[in-house]
Amino acid sequence: MADALLEVRDLRTYIGTRRGVVKAVDGATFSVRRGETLGIVGESGSGKSMTCLSILRLVPEPGGRIVGGQILFDGEDLLAKTPDEMRQLRGSRIAMILQDPMASLNPALTVGEQIAETLRLHRGLRGRALDDRIVELLRQVRVSDPERRVHAYPHQMSGGIRQRVAGAIAISCQPSLLIADEPTTSLDVTIQAQYLRLLKDIQRETGLAMVFVTHDLGIVAKLCDRVAVMYAGRIVETGTVRDMFNRPRHPYTIGLLNCLPTLRRGREPLTAIEGQPPDLAHVPSGCGFAPRCALAEPRCVETRPSLEAVATDHLVACRRAGETDGAAGRARCAPVAATPARPDTVAGHVVLEAQAVTKHFAVARGTILSRSVGTVKAVDGVDFALRRGETLGLVGESGCGKTTTARLVLRLERPTGGRILFRGRDIDALDGEGHGDSRRAIQAVFQDPYSSLNPRLTVGTTVGEPLRQTRPELGKSDVAGRVADSLARVGLSPRVAHDYPHELSGGQRQRVALARALTTNPECILLDEAVSALDVSIRAQVMNLLRDIQERSGVSYLFIAHDLAVVRYLSTRVGVMYLGKLVETAPSDELYAHPLHPYTQVLLSNALPSHPDDARDEVILTGEVPSAFDPPRGCRFHPRCPHAMPACTEIEPVLREQAPGHRVACHLFAS
Repeated sequence: MADALLEVRDLRTYIGTRRGVVKAVDGATFSVRRGETLGIVGESGSGKSMTCLSILRLVPEPGGRIVGGQILFDGEDLLAKTPDEMRQLRGSRIAMILQDPMASLNPALTVGEQIAETLRLHRGLRGRALDDRIVELLRQVRVSDPERRVHAYPHQMSGGIRQRVAGAIAISCQPSLLIADEPTTSLDVTIQAQYLRLLKDIQRETGLAMVFVTHDLGIVAKLCDRVAVMYAGRIVETGTVRDMFNRPRHPYTIGLLNCLPTLRRGREPLTAIEGQPPDLAHVPSGCGFAPRCALAEPRCVETRPSLEAVATDHLVACRRAGETDGAAGRARCAPVAATPARPDTVAGHVVLEAQAVTKHFAVARGTILSRSVGTVKAVDGVDFALRRGETLGLVGESGCGKTTTARLVLRLERPTGGRILFRGRDIDALDGEGHGDSRRAIQAVFQDPYSSLNPRLTVGTTVGEPLRQTRPELGKSDVAGRVADSLARVGLSPRVAHDYPHELSGGQRQRVALARALTTNPECILLDEAVSALDVSIRAQVMNLLRDIQERSGVSYLFIAHDLAVVRYLSTRVGVMYLGKLVETAPSDELYAHPLHPYTQVLLSNALPSHPDDARDEVILTGEVPSAFDPPRGCRFHPRCPHAMPACTEIEPVLREQAPGHRVACHLFAS
């Protein structure tokens, strides 16, 4: 391709493991033009991140090696360069932003020192010129008060600011190519909207090309010019974003789009892709997607299809691509219909209730003679009731108190004030059998599965642990059978029971955590971002599973998430939290159709589109959530509110009912 900045041809990267040779990248071919954004999408383990690491020649050692192919950057073969030449190229001409900024930023160095390191090495800057360039970069990535922030450490910044700092380091030497590997996964809706707009602004100002790795098709629709779909280490389809959304041709791409929850689709059942991605240590000899494909035929499993053009700039690796065009073709790729729409489960008696719950954390200074200097008001007067068979979704930015509320329900924290009732009894007053019963009946799936899974225990031991604690009469074979059943229910192979957490991808670890929560057949499950780390196809399976389990057993969910489309799909009621308070609650359909609070309206305007042509008046909030240590007086949202009035700065609004079941805390509706 004449105008290509980067060309990857038949790239193969293999990793030796105890299970055999893992073909992490197995013949990937794609290109990136100057100034464009290429999105790479696919499930966990499909080879997206390893492809990016291979481009930079950072394949993990020992064991990993690039065994074949070509990587041409600006006409130069990167695989022919020496290690010293690659060190000079990384950071100066090709830069990378990783998913977790805390993993890529040094906690012992200030932000300024870390940006300076790259500039000294590749640009030779020193003294005043170096200091000015650092401040200029922080200002370019929209970090407020850069002269002060340059002396701060990573732990003193929010996740959004840390990710901006990582971006400043990446663009510091004005590279030609920026590789962004899931950089917005851990960001809130509003901060994600700010960050995506920032990347677009930087690209427009500098003209750099970008490879954006993501599992979120909404980001692809919003940000990318072209997209490459990856499966089992290979690119199976590539084309312009509009072509891929309007006329997808590979059955896998069609499946990804069919199982994407959207605000428009609401609670309409999703059509999930059946089965699981192949084990890359034992990839089928033919098409890797054949075992899960509704159109598969004998020749598909015998020989591997190559990428062939079906239209201008649209390549597909499928022998039956000619039959998948149009609505009829898409329907053939998903002959198993989604679960038919059912009326929502009628909510029963109240299982869990919060009454004016507050949680304040004292802040102390000093070591020997410590003194209290204030309190962090993490949760400040929250009321809600969760009924049997109901899902209450809690949404809001990081730091608004969602997870602290969940920890209070689990008795991992004790409330400063108010009460939490389980079956009408105060959970803090339960002891003995009542306490044990509540532990069995209330389970949780936390946001970070790697922190909640013991790295020294196998998956089978971890998933079976609740059973061994609550059902000691079960034998080993019974527990093993229940473990295998739980793993299968969340889309994992029984062989995973013998693996350790570090041997699984992030999405697989999250499914293990969910399987553990389901083993005791609980009455209430707290889902703290439980599906945020899952791939689109597996997420659809798990969300359908959660609704099926609720339909059969009447279990209640307290669902915490930042993806508004996922919240709408799973929740029957939604509560919007901001800085420790509920600012709006309503039935799910009512809140999404008629949001009243300005903060709710902003969240919905910042939600990712389901199609590149989706038009939405996006309201970008300035700044981040204020500190809960010193919340604003009056309405806590007023410093960022586009409709703030004088009364908002003085008087704190209370939740008032504006329609049946729809309550809002806003002075705009005070009358």
